[in-house]
Amino acid sequence: MRRVVLISLLCLLTLPMLGKVYVVSVGIADYPGRENDLRVSSEDARTISTIFLTAKNSSVRVLTNREATKSALLGAMHSMFSVADKDDTVILYFSGHGMEGSLVCYDGPLSYKYITNQMKACKAKQRIVIVDACYSGKMRNNGHATRSHDSPNVMFFLSSRTNELSRESKFKNSLFTIFLERGLRGGADNNRDRRITARELYDFVHSGVVNASNGHQHPVMWGNFDNNMTVIKW
Repeated sequence: MRRVVLISLLCLLTLPMLGKVYVVSVGIADYPGRENDLRVSSEDARTISTIFLTAKNSSVRVLTNREATKSALLGAMHSMFSVADKDDTVILYFSGHGMEGSLVCYDGPLSYKYITNQMKACKAKQRIVIVDACYSGKMRNNGHATRSHDSPNVMFFLSSRTNELSRESKFKNSLFTIFLERGLRGGADNNRDRRITARELYDFVHSGVVNASNGHQHPVMWGNFDNNMTVIKW
């Protein structure tokens, strides 16, 4: 019995320390005027925030609609991510309009370089940017990070290729976020170890979105990161 207890303690000591997770979740459905409004983006942000709020050691900030100005988004990233230590994880999730070189906040476009600069300034070892927006694949250049976006240890998970629309759905979330939620809640856990890795998440979400869109939308993942890094423990 003592030997079993000793072995169990040694196993626990060899496990990696679990750091904290800092999440900024942004969703804009109600843009100024009516012509640019979306249907589900603000609910997308709430859905993702709920997943991490139920996880251990997580801090979450949510910005929706008129709250999600350029200065508010950057301010939230700075205040949340600046306290992260090297063993922690920081995550930015954005659902809304996208355009070449920018995410579209409530008060206008925000260049990708400001997002990546915030990530570069962060001490966290694991840094993740998830974007659910049309043409979000423009955050990469022919499949490779451009020099201005080349940030070490950052995983970019984008809802569509450079020339593709990111589809809403008849449900409460967009197509990409539907499968993202399912994956983060355990659907992507192929080996059932209660840990969702970057590769597991990509494989699950990519397959689901491509099939559901009849091949019209292809999520992409790129960056300088470990495929086996843990995105979430569920």
